[in-house]
Amino acid sequence: VTAGATTGAVARFDPGTGRWEALAPLPLPRNRAAAGSDGRRLLVFGGTGPGSGDAGGVADGFATVQAFDPATGTWATSDDGGSGLAPLPQARGGTGRAVEVGGRLYVLGGQTASGPGATSDHVYRRVDVYDPASGTWTEGTPFPTARHGIWPVAVGGRVYVVGGNPRSGTATSAAVEAYNP
Repeated sequence: VTAGATTGAVARFDPGTGRWEALAPLPLPRNRAAAGSDGRRLLVFGGTGPGSGDAGGVADGFATVQAFDPATGTWATSDDGGSGLAPLPQARGGTGRAVEVGGRLYVLGGQTASGPGATSDHVYRRVDVYDPASGTWTEGTPFPTARHGIWPVAVGGRVYVVGGNPRSGTATSAAVEAYNP
């Protein structure tokens, strides 16, 4: 979010040169989205932005999946017919990053203003699992503490989630949980 609006700017950092390079912008600007790689593309899952949380506030968010192919420098979205990308099963933002385990990407938690399936505090326990090889989603076992604003990390085949916000908006949690895919 820059100057009160979500930007579509994308850049790549080269640690060898210490320089940033501007890339093609996101077709659909997003903030508070999950992102991860399948080893071939950068994938951006859901998030908020113009039309639903443009300034970064609590919103229902989007279900769109966007994929950047560094070999061609182009983006595709789940809104594009024939892209092979399936939208996120539950629109939301605040999911942190998408964690890769066993060739699949895990999108955990998130927040919403009024989306279905959230707690009364407007956060999710959801775990949605994306298989980039087939372009399909499955729903994983929900994690114990619903929250958003998390930064999941994969270590040794497990996903660790530390802290986060148990209510939409600003809050904190001391919860530490391990998810076993």
